[in-house]
Amino acid sequence: MKNFVQLFLLLVLSIYVSSSEIKQVTFAYWDKPDVEIFYITPEQINKDTKVIFVMHGNSRNAEDYLSAWIPHVLNKNVIVAAPQFTKTDFRYFFLLEMAESSGKINNNKNEYINNSISLFFNYMKSKFSLSTQTYSMFGHSAGAQFTHRYMLLSKDQRISNAVIANAGWYTFITNDEFPYGIKNSPISISNEQIKWVMSNKVNLLIGSEDIGSKSVNSSKGAKLQGITRVDRANNYFNSLITSAEDKNYAFRWNYKVLDNVDHDFKKVTPYAANILLRDIENID
Repeated sequence: MKNFVQLFLLLVLSIYVSSSEIKQVTFAYWDKPDVEIFYITPEQINKDTKVIFVMHGNSRNAEDYLSAWIPHVLNKNVIVAAPQFTKTDFRYFFLLEMAESSGKINNNKNEYINNSISLFFNYMKSKFSLSTQTYSMFGHSAGAQFTHRYMLLSKDQRISNAVIANAGWYTFITNDEFPYGIKNSPISISNEQIKWVMSNKVNLLIGSEDIGSKSVNSSKGAKLQGITRVDRANNYFNSLITSAEDKNYAFRWNYKVLDNVDHDFKKVTPYAANILLRDIENID
């Protein structure tokens, strides 16, 4: 009996290790610098396997972000992928390389990465022969900036669900100058795109203790959004409500303040996982 128990535990452990192994692939199928994509897969991939993209913060530690998801996806039929935008090649990834933190616009459209996740998704679909037609996204800090701007400025409407957490500042859907608003955006933003963004399933999260000033954009335009990340998140959400009412668009976003959470992706990940894994089937 003892030997049987040991064998069983060894089998369970081997399955755990296999399903939690972080793999890595270099994406080079575009005219931009190569991007490393870290990912974890279920034990078996089938036609129903889903995809979640996890966007790192300004520390560019994609593998650490992915590691935080492992306990949450061990029994889920999902591939979680974390692309890594290096500071050398993608200094302003959180602005899709369209502008600098100061607000200065980058007029070189060849450097824009507003099609990046779409291409990564196509690659993952091809690599694993997936049937899914949609994907979800989670972004924290600079990754949250990337995520909400990507939804607004990409043409890819295959994003089915998103979690935006602890962003430092935002691109408001207002007549403020880009990147603080959408006026004179380097890429045209249609009313249909705005309508799609507002009607999508998006959860805007902010930690109640994320009130420090370290690494918070202090440009004039960002300061007008609020002093702390908490202030800016609240003002951004209220602005979205006003915009949706003015345009008579459906608004399906949800806003939640996370008690006793500071600027820590590890503390936010369980909330994001609970939201994005809710509709993903368990593995038998």
